[in-house]
Amino acid sequence: MLYVHKENMRSKIDNNYKNKGRIIEDFYQNEYLAMRSKIDVLTFDESHLDSFTEAADEFTDYYKKIERFSSANGISSQSKFASSFLEEISCYLFKDLPEIRNGVFGVFNKGIYAGLKIDRNRRIAVIKKDVDFCIGKKVSITIDGQPSTELILPIVAVEVKTYLDATMFGEIKSSSKSIRSASPNSKAYVLMGYKSIADEHIISARQDATLTEMFSLCADEHMSFNTVVLREYWEEIKDAVSSISEYDSVPISGKLLNP
Repeated sequence: MLYVHKENMRSKIDNNYKNKGRIIEDFYQNEYLAMRSKIDVLTFDESHLDSFTEAADEFTDYYKKIERFSSANGISSQSKFASSFLEEISCYLFKDLPEIRNGVFGVFNKGIYAGLKIDRNRRIAVIKKDVDFCIGKKVSITIDGQPSTELILPIVAVEVKTYLDATMFGEIKSSSKSIRSASPNSKAYVLMGYKSIADEHIISARQDATLTEMFSLCADEHMSFNTVVLREYWEEIKDAVSSISEYDSVPISGKLLNP
């Protein structure tokens, strides 16, 4: 699993960020690890729906601690100290998916396959993109007699934002379009802390096949995590992963493209 929030903190500790390394270490030991100990023992599946309520409460409590700590110690939003936690949430929620547990698919955030191109040396080059969270499969391929290269083929790609505005939205749609064009059976999602974008952008996106779905975890910037949204997000991604093997099945009658 990728614990980007943990990595963010450990990097700040190791580099003594703004001479706050020791203070961040205390936060890591006393707050982050305490949160992890509560979340890691939860099971996220249909038989443990209470886990989503417990997780929502714990996420809300921990995020408020992050905000207070950041404000008190001059840690800027550009440092991704708080936003990296939102990226890490998906690692907790999907750790119990059978396809993740048994190693059929993996969790990634860098080097996601987004297409091919001919480079300046007239050789075939792989286009790769970074995303905030991806469930996919790593494979090795050989193209045109060149040395083998690794590809991460996405099943789901998730972009995570503390809040979403119009500029971010345009960038996300562009990135998601290239990933989905390169991997036609992949799905693209946006997970945000709260919505900060005009409704017309969302309404327009409903008519655009670029994004599969968007989820707003909280009603506003106070960041109280919604249990129902957490569960809906989990169900959406779970279904996307489990249905990957169903694309080759076509019914005799009825709906044929989206049965």
